[in-house]
Amino acid sequence: MSNAAASFVALSREDIAVARTLAKAHPRSAAFHVEQAAEKLLKAVLSAEGIVFSTGHHQLGRLAELLPPDHIWRADLMAFDAYTTFATAMRYPRPGGDLPWPPSQDEIEAAIANVASLIGEIDDWCREKLADKKPKRR
Repeated sequence: MSNAAASFVALSREDIAVARTLAKAHPRSAAFHVEQAAEKLLKAVLSAEGIVFSTGHHQLGRLAELLPPDHIWRADLMAFDAYTTFATAMRYPRPGGDLPWPPSQDEIEAAIANVASLIGEIDDWCREKLADKKPKRR
């Protein structure tokens, strides 16, 4: 697997582990790590496909739109757009200065489960995809 795709998958695993650790005591911080895990899975798939993306781009739906409409992972990764607001809206004061509402325990647990369920599959897919791109030895 390419270094970039492998690194994005490994970092996604770390972010999900952190989200699980923080979920009960610090759900806003856990939500941020869910978004980060989802973003890194998206970037792993894009890297494996050789699709160029901005590293400073964090809109998950827009990143997923870089994949062809019939791509095997596009629909699953488009669904991650629901976590885009976890990167900012949960981490900064609301207009007027109030604390942002934390996600409910059910919401954060469902988000963790959703992203975590794809890590192994995307890891395997990236490995297979990139193994197929290696030149064959004679």
